[in-house]
Amino acid sequence: MTTKQEVNLDIYQKAPRILSEPMEIALGPGGDLYPILVAVAGDDRLRLDIRDRRFNVYYGGGNLMLVDGRKSSWELHFDAKYFKDGALLPPALPTQFSATDDARAWVQAFPELIAGMEDWWSRHPKGERAHCQAMAAANSSVAPTSDYLVLDLEYQWAQRRFDLVAAKRRPIENDVTGWTEPDLVFVEVKCTSAACAGTSGLGAHAHDYRDIITARDGRSVGDIKLEFAQVVAQKVRLGLFDGLFDFKRFSPAVPELLVVFIDLDPNLSSMRVPLSKTREVSDALGDAARIRFMRLNSQDYKMTADSALPLERQRLVTKSI
Repeated sequence: MTTKQEVNLDIYQKAPRILSEPMEIALGPGGDLYPILVAVAGDDRLRLDIRDRRFNVYYGGGNLMLVDGRKSSWELHFDAKYFKDGALLPPALPTQFSATDDARAWVQAFPELIAGMEDWWSRHPKGERAHCQAMAAANSSVAPTSDYLVLDLEYQWAQRRFDLVAAKRRPIENDVTGWTEPDLVFVEVKCTSAACAGTSGLGAHAHDYRDIITARDGRSVGDIKLEFAQVVAQKVRLGLFDGLFDFKRFSPAVPELLVVFIDLDPNLSSMRVPLSKTREVSDALGDAARIRFMRLNSQDYKMTADSALPLERQRLVTKSI
């Protein structure tokens, strides 16, 4: 597998996250995959996210279902690890999609699959992924009090990974709602100080952010914005984003890196080195850097603009419960 250091950022091209037209039609009203969309819309524990010619249905931070359209016969997947060494047995389900009955069979099996996932998590802690889905659920619709809308989970670009991608409300004179041209935001979630250090720590994510916003003299950012503009358009057509999200394009601003601490105090002594490594990257980028931090607690995952602070502010406020 190619490492991030081996990727030539001057020529790197990424397959965009977008469903093929036949798959989008199949997910829509009257389509053979429509029972899946109905199930997601009717259960706030579930989330559907678009990938390259495929989509995932997430539950509790885990992948409940993958519909893969990269081959002529669409494939249906569930991660069998959730039933490994457990007392429960996985249901027998079709692995290739052929008709509406296949989609219905999977939807009917969701409770059994969820039970297997919960059984696995009773023996293996969920970790950050559960926080990420909870954040996505709490910031999944546009309202007068909303400042962030989570667009996607688990984004990867040139082996550089972020937990979430979001739109941040940007009110301007001709758009008081702030959703017509929002900022693009990469979000990284941390819930332990140990996760903030090392090869996947804050410094590493800051370097990944730097690589992305500077690749091809900044032109790669335009490609990513276009990719997510397509994701937004497709999700709007599928009814996954409400009509109040009157998105047209992303703002011309450099995307922001937002590090969210969940139930974690960034003022701990163990956080000094990770924060200093992040500051080094920010200082090197100068005015191009837009790195911010936010503290949330697991009682309230709502992201608000006034709870995000720039790196220069050493002490970070905690959103009240």
